[in-house]
Amino acid sequence: MPYELIIIAVLVVFVLLLIIGQSIASTLLTSGLIGVVLWRDSRVLDAIVGPDIFFAVSTYSLSIIPLYLFMAQLLMRGGVVADLFTVGIRVCRGKRFPLGVATIASGGMLGAVSGSGSAAAATLATLASPQLEQIGYSKRYSVALCAVAGSLSAIVPPSIIMIIYGSITSVPVGELFIGSLVPALICILSFSIVLYFFPETHAVEVISDNLTQHESIQTSTSGALVASVFVVVLMIIVFGGIYGGLVTASEAGALGAFIALLGLWILRKLSWGDVRASLVEASKVTAMLMMIVVGAQIFGRFLAYAKIPNMLMDLFTPLMAMPELLIVVLLGFFFIFGLFLESAAVMILLLPVIMPILTKLEVDLLWFGIVACFTISMGLLTPPVGLATYSAAMSAGIEPDQVFRVTTLFASIAALIVAGSLILWPGLATVFLS
Repeated sequence: MPYELIIIAVLVVFVLLLIIGQSIASTLLTSGLIGVVLWRDSRVLDAIVGPDIFFAVSTYSLSIIPLYLFMAQLLMRGGVVADLFTVGIRVCRGKRFPLGVATIASGGMLGAVSGSGSAAAATLATLASPQLEQIGYSKRYSVALCAVAGSLSAIVPPSIIMIIYGSITSVPVGELFIGSLVPALICILSFSIVLYFFPETHAVEVISDNLTQHESIQTSTSGALVASVFVVVLMIIVFGGIYGGLVTASEAGALGAFIALLGLWILRKLSWGDVRASLVEASKVTAMLMMIVVGAQIFGRFLAYAKIPNMLMDLFTPLMAMPELLIVVLLGFFFIFGLFLESAAVMILLLPVIMPILTKLEVDLLWFGIVACFTISMGLLTPPVGLATYSAAMSAGIEPDQVFRVTTLFASIAALIVAGSLILWPGLATVFLS
């Protein structure tokens, strides 16, 4: 079969599977298998593709994922997100701007323990959106704010896509976590600046007597404060251990899961049913991510047979003399793919293709990984897919189109500030590592 027809056939299959609603894992797997068989023959599946899959999913750094997911599920089922927001409401005393900033900060904390932008956005939309509406924010704006806060999961450690990036590029995951701290803080600050200049933020304050009585917040302030302090201490132990060199990222994940289990059990926030459900959910999400890894590995093998990386190298050769421009172009690919695909799939699919280019440019892979994760996080907010925006809108029962108008503005301004800062001052990603 002619070279061009094989590529066209695989591309058509890929697009059709996405259009009919197949998951990204099955889309990558099916189109990759078809491409490999058409390019070679079915015998190559046992000889090459089988071992490829085994070595891809048995990568040691990927073993971190279920540990952090289990910790996240325990904290979610323990209700600490509601506790964090309860404390935020009490501290802000119904003031609009501080409560908006508290929502963004809560999203950062939730992202730090959940690793899922869509899950964090949906949780915040259910919990925080009614509270924001009671103090005068419109429903569209309050849901958008929850989506923006949820998108921080891609850049606030322990980000799942950072773990995947580290497993592919061999960059230490612990260093990625530490290096992302300053960019994450800049991102939160950028969102807060945008929030401050929105007209709704400075309209006449509307303070409801029932502000803290919403049915989703059922814990006392004292109990919420204890739970919030526990979460902060947990994060300090996990990331302080990594930063201090006391534990590796994998050990920190295991330690965090154990402390979360023990602490929430002592606080009487978990039942055996919650523990079982947390294990099941963590296993489901891990299996889903591993299927994406498998599908992307097979699809990547087809791309290697088709010499797509070589074609890209030839295509970008004129830009090699302008490395800054070429890096911006490569980051543009991450953003565009992030508009349509799961963030994990974007990492797994693009990195093997562009790694030869990054190597030739001698790019700092730690810096590039952090910028790429941030770029993908912006894709969680912008149409046509925008998973964080879509999840928040669906949870709150509002049309996503209305929310996209706000989240796109947040994403655009944050992209200029954060990406511009990291490009102009690359040392921001290594300030804690020097």
